[in-house]
Amino acid sequence: MVTVIFPLLLAAGFLLVPVAAFAAPDAAQKAAICAQRVTCKVEKTYEAGRSPADTPLSVVEIRLGLADKPKDQDEGCINGNGRDGGVEYWLLDGTAMPKQVLQLCNDGYGMAGVGEDEVEVGPNRLVHRQSGGSSWRWSMEVTYSLSPFRALTEQDCSYHNVSEQSGTLTDIDYRTRLVRALAKDSTRRDPGVGCPSWPKPSQAFAARIDAETVGAYPVVAPGLSGKAAIPAGTALGNCIPGMTTAGDNGFVVWGKPAPADQAAEIRTIGVGSNTLIVQVFDPVPAAAPPAGSWIHQPHLEIWVGQNGEEINTMLPLGQMTQTGVTLDGAVHRGVGKPNPPPSVERWASRDERGRPVVVLRLVWPHEFALINGVTVVYSQAEAGKQARLVATAGFAGNRPIYVPDVQTLSGRPSTSDSGLCRVQLGVLVAN
Repeated sequence: MVTVIFPLLLAAGFLLVPVAAFAAPDAAQKAAICAQRVTCKVEKTYEAGRSPADTPLSVVEIRLGLADKPKDQDEGCINGNGRDGGVEYWLLDGTAMPKQVLQLCNDGYGMAGVGEDEVEVGPNRLVHRQSGGSSWRWSMEVTYSLSPFRALTEQDCSYHNVSEQSGTLTDIDYRTRLVRALAKDSTRRDPGVGCPSWPKPSQAFAARIDAETVGAYPVVAPGLSGKAAIPAGTALGNCIPGMTTAGDNGFVVWGKPAPADQAAEIRTIGVGSNTLIVQVFDPVPAAAPPAGSWIHQPHLEIWVGQNGEEINTMLPLGQMTQTGVTLDGAVHRGVGKPNPPPSVERWASRDERGRPVVVLRLVWPHEFALINGVTVVYSQAEAGKQARLVATAGFAGNRPIYVPDVQTLSGRPSTSDSGLCRVQLGVLVAN
């Protein structure tokens, strides 16, 4: 079953879910919000519960006239059949100065001109839903805490309005930077236009949700504070969650899940469009493999999509490239479409828990080598033989059924620092 997450277009262009009105801002607060903008008008104020410090919270909605439209909007913002200067939402937190938390200007949000915003305020929460697009339609829903102001979760839908095989739903938890994605099985016919439905609370997230839908854990590209780089020697700490051979944040696609005390942990981040940094902690000692064999050594398998048709599921082998990388940094050509392999830089480090880890920086020669999706696999060995495979997507016919796009969290949404990480004492940690 698929669902089009695309609300009806309202005449005003914005929909605010009704909640109980609260006291309007006082003269000093209004002056701080409006400053010199003469068309600034307080529309409503909404109660938002109390902060963790027990101060009262409220959110003020203001409207602006054309004279105060954003500088990058020559025609102003859509408001019904006319144009104005847009709408803003400001947080009042006790006696603190008002803080702008959203600035919205509906310019149609795409060539189709069907853009819409919806805002809902609750106890220490603000939910922003936005939709738009052209032939490719999209919608997003972001939930923020107000105090402190941070994005908590986001769910995004993207689909082509005449392609029933397209449609991806991405779920982001900014508190852990765990990302999960659903996509349509592209071999199915007539599934309907739109995005898949998120599993019900009683339904586990899986590589195969149902006959029409597959799931995956996309590689995350976290944003870095400022222009910081990730130097050699850096360990990947709690910036992103790890996939384990016990089946956490990944799928055991061959063999049995490892016991908890023998589970390997693999952390992967994306950097740009052609680089992955992969960290492996494996508590199982590697025995000497048979001569000339890398398959029975602990190793990574990186599957890269080679399909440029915006469909990332059920690809034939000729539309993927497999590369094997053993923990000593050696690269081994796999199956699929021949392509230049990545260069590998290897270092040993210790993670935030003090565990010894191997870190591999893989850089593909083509600048956009990874834009058609990536699936990461780790093969854990026991007694000189391959024991199990854990992957960020499910497998069928000895290849991934889904190669999801790398998910970028560059301080997104722009009004929050959620999704950012920093290098601290040689370890990449959450901001």
